[in-house]
Amino acid sequence: MKETNRTEKTIRFVALVAAFVLSIYAVSNLMPLLLHVVTTGPTLVDAALIAGYLTVGAIAVGILARAIYRLDRRAGRIRNRVRWFE
Repeated sequence: MKETNRTEKTIRFVALVAAFVLSIYAVSNLMPLLLHVVTTGPTLVDAALIAGYLTVGAIAVGILARAIYRLDRRAGRIRNRVRWFE
């Protein structure tokens, strides 16, 4: 049972680190791309890249928010449940 618990914690930690890195990468690439689109005008490729970066960023932020929610819930600071994060 301890092996499963340790493996599960390791997987969650790796997912948290990956989400953090991906969110930083997506936002850091999104800002110059938005500036490029504003100055030169949108193209189909730019629109696809913006949609991809926004999607990756939203998923990564969701994973990070869920991790923070779980930590606060275990610490007893959350009284009302949020079903999306359960």
